[in-house]
Amino acid sequence: MKKENLILVLMFGLMLLISVIALSFDYLFPTSVVDKMFNQNVNVVNVKPVVDAEFNEILEQAEVTTLDGKKIADLYTVRVDHTYFYLELYVGIDLDGKVYARDKYVRTKDDTSSSYFPLVRAYLLKNYNGLYYENIQFIDGAAGATTIVVSRSIIKNAVSKVVVFHVGEEEDYIETLLGGKYKLNNESTDGNVTTYDVTFNNLDYTVYMASGTGTYYDFQSVNEGSITIYVAVDSDGKITHTLLPEALYGHSGGNFYSATNTFLSGVIGYNLNDPMPDSTTGPTTNSNGSQYLVNQLLLDIQGGA
Repeated sequence: MKKENLILVLMFGLMLLISVIALSFDYLFPTSVVDKMFNQNVNVVNVKPVVDAEFNEILEQAEVTTLDGKKIADLYTVRVDHTYFYLELYVGIDLDGKVYARDKYVRTKDDTSSSYFPLVRAYLLKNYNGLYYENIQFIDGAAGATTIVVSRSIIKNAVSKVVVFHVGEEEDYIETLLGGKYKLNNESTDGNVTTYDVTFNNLDYTVYMASGTGTYYDFQSVNEGSITIYVAVDSDGKITHTLLPEALYGHSGGNFYSATNTFLSGVIGYNLNDPMPDSTTGPTTNSNGSQYLVNQLLLDIQGGA
C-alpha cells in the first residue's frame, strides 16, 4: 500500500473513531436543559400549545420519554415576565409527582438584573430539583437581592400554577385554612366578601374570604396587585385561623409576602369586633402597600359580619 493511501486509511479510521466517541458521549451524557433536569438523555414528544385563559402563563405542554420511548414526565413551558427580566421556564413533573424547573430562555431588562440573574438560577437548581409538588408551598419565596425582589416569589407562583394545571383540581383553601376536612353548611356573598358557615371537628366556624386590589412599588414604578385572605372565626367571635394563599397573591412579592402573612396571622386571638391592627409598613408616597390592603380587607369582613 502506498504511503499516501495508508495515511488516508489511518485518517479515515481516526475520524470514524472520533465520530463514534462523540455519538457515545451524546447518548450517555445529558446535554440539553431537559436532559439535565432528569439526569439522563431524553426525548421531548407530543408538544402542543396550552390555550386556557385561566392559565395564560403556560405556553406549551409535552411529554418526556427515555430514549427507548418510556414516558417519565410531563413538561410545561411557562413564562415569567416582570420589571427585571422576561423568563421562560421548563417545568417538569415526573410520574411520582416530583417537580423540576430550569430556565429555558431569559431576557434581562437592565445590566443590574443581568448580573443578579445567576442568583435566580441558583434558586431554581436548589429548590426545584425533584421536590414533591405538595411541598412547594414551603419553599422560601423571598428574593435575595433588591433588584430582583419579586423574582423568586413570581417564579414560585408560576410553578405552583403549573402544578394546579397538571393535577387538574384547585386547592380547597378552607381545608388548608382549617387543616382538615370540613362540612359546608351555608355560603353567601356580599360585595368582595364571601361567608362560609362550616363545621370542623364538630365545632362551628364562620370562614370569611375577602379579595381586593391595591398599589405597590416595585422599585421602578407603581403597580396594582390583588390579595385574597381567609379568616376563620369560632362561635364566640374569636379569630382562630388565617390564610394568605401565595398562589392568589398578586401583590408585592418576595419579603413583602412573608411580612404580610405574618401581619395577617397576628390577628389570631382577636375578637372579630376588636379594632384591627394598622399596617406596620405604610402607606408610603409610592403605594399603599400589602399590609394596608390586608387591613382594609379585615375591615370589609368586619363590616359584613
